[in-house]
Amino acid sequence: MLPASHPLLYACTFRDSSIVAELAHDPDAGGAGTDDLPALAAALAASAPPHHQYVTHSAAGRAHALLLAPPLALAAVSRAPQLPASHLLLFLRRLRCLPEFRMRDEMERLALRLPFPDEGALAREAADVAAAEAQAEEATRREAELARGTPKRDRRARGGAGRAWRRQLWLIILADLVILGILFAAWLAVCRGFSCIGR
Repeated sequence: MLPASHPLLYACTFRDSSIVAELAHDPDAGGAGTDDLPALAAALAASAPPHHQYVTHSAAGRAHALLLAPPLALAAVSRAPQLPASHLLLFLRRLRCLPEFRMRDEMERLALRLPFPDEGALAREAADVAAAEAQAEEATRREAELARGTPKRDRRARGGAGRAWRRQLWLIILADLVILGILFAAWLAVCRGFSCIGR
């Protein structure tokens, strides 16, 4: 639960139509007037335009942000002037980098870092989020490769390289044997057999 003075009003993560993680104001601490936010976030996720990665807009003194990362949809609502949509998007992008099972636990910690005090902090956070996204994508790619095993073309490529190396080795050995055979024949011709050995 967030304190009543925090500008982030509501944040949640959907998988299909079920909520994976949710963060709201503490109703006992004066979080009144926010009862419509879960329904608003669900409507925002349901009405997201196709082929968009994110959607932001402001209405009625609130900033709304939706980040689509199939199969997840991450939504957040804040007080518009204190916490603009750009800050919300960075928050959602950072949240998306986390595994699903950690989102619920980390959501409040990440939200309490908002809003960023100045443009420098915003730029640093944007750089950190971009690095975290790259790491998350790399981890996802590695997990997918491990799940489906080593691709066949990689096995063939390694096997083909091994075969080529063995073939080259045999060619070198055969060339050496031919040269040694020619030298042995020349020695036999000069010495007229093995008579050079006894002399």
